[in-house]
Amino acid sequence: MTNPLIATAAPAAPSPWAGVWIAEDIEQIVSGVQHGSWIDGALGGLSAGLDALAFMSDPVGGLLQYGIAWLIEHVKPLSEALDWLAGDPAQIAAHAQTWRNVAGSLRDDAEEATRLVRWDLDEWTGAAAEAYRAHADRRAQSLLALGRAADGMALITEGAGLLIGTVRTMVRDAIATVVSRLIVYAGELLATAGLATPLVAEQVSTLCASWAARITHWLKSLIASLRHLGEAMRRLGEAVGRLREGRGGSPMGTRRDRRARSRNPGAHPQPPARTPDDVLPGGDPVYHGDNRTAVGYDSATMLNFDTARPEPGYHDAVVHGLPNGQFRPGLIGENGADVPGNYTHANQIAEAIRADPGYAGGPVRLVSCHTGRVEDGLDTLPAAQQVADILGVPVMAPTQPVGVPLRGGPERELTVFNGGVWKVFTPGGGA
Repeated sequence: MTNPLIATAAPAAPSPWAGVWIAEDIEQIVSGVQHGSWIDGALGGLSAGLDALAFMSDPVGGLLQYGIAWLIEHVKPLSEALDWLAGDPAQIAAHAQTWRNVAGSLRDDAEEATRLVRWDLDEWTGAAAEAYRAHADRRAQSLLALGRAADGMALITEGAGLLIGTVRTMVRDAIATVVSRLIVYAGELLATAGLATPLVAEQVSTLCASWAARITHWLKSLIASLRHLGEAMRRLGEAVGRLREGRGGSPMGTRRDRRARSRNPGAHPQPPARTPDDVLPGGDPVYHGDNRTAVGYDSATMLNFDTARPEPGYHDAVVHGLPNGQFRPGLIGENGADVPGNYTHANQIAEAIRADPGYAGGPVRLVSCHTGRVEDGLDTLPAAQQVADILGVPVMAPTQPVGVPLRGGPERELTVFNGGVWKVFTPGGGA
């Protein structure tokens, strides 16, 4: 049974940033600024009703007050004195808009990065592809979090300006009120031929002391509010610093991951399980075999190196390739997944082949995705053509992703996916 007097929590949709702990920190800080939690209570209780009541009780003084307030605004020395307190509203608005421009640019970058990964790498498959997409998604989320932080800076800038401007108005109206009352009291002295001097003196003394105390309290509350805002800005800066440095957990992790490290999974790779036969200048391991050479040590590279069925008359070179004329040897990231390593020029791949004692100087087959083509608009030769020109031998390469089946015997047939084909490049053929 349930007690009908006990209220149940209403289901609430999770925040878009829920579970993204650094972004969650940023969102909470920005939300607090947006909802005015930093404003001291003494400045949050202004009421138009009180102003109306005061005007009704003293209509002459009220009219004088508004006239003096207008005078203060239009007499330059008086307005400049108050502007010293409020600052330059136009400049404050410009700074806030600059932060909003930064936020918009960061969000655009995040959307563009996500689009490029989704559409330009849709043909890349395998564990390395999944690891890279996860990494790219984390980077996009980091950009969105930085954009939200920039929104927060805009709100902080505007909030400080608006609060200071509000206090400026309050001080101006207080001065106008005091002056208007003094004029009324002076009229009472004239009307009574000085008989009301003791009463007027007491009223003036009480009035000035009261408003002086009130203005002092406002200014202290303003300073306290700005300190709270400064603390929010400090926390926001720390969150952005953690995001930039990759400290305190993966940006897509939860709060339980605070002690983990957020970084490119390939930034601190695991060492190769198999001792390499050689090493490229960039640090990538090279493996030699019967009529085959491998560069890189991720699971996809080693699977193709160990099991690809030889092509008679060709020496195989197994390495990850790209449709931009470059290679990118794979490695094992600290998370145990296949991840792309350093971008590598065709010169290094050709030298790795040439340095292999098992290479006899004949034609080469690149077991390397996309190396038989380049994307439209790129002013470069396919990676296979570059290797052919360097080694001076024919090079066969696929135009799309290539690989062996995950299961099978010791010799497995290579397949070019996505309707791709093998192409043969001859030395000087790209001239």
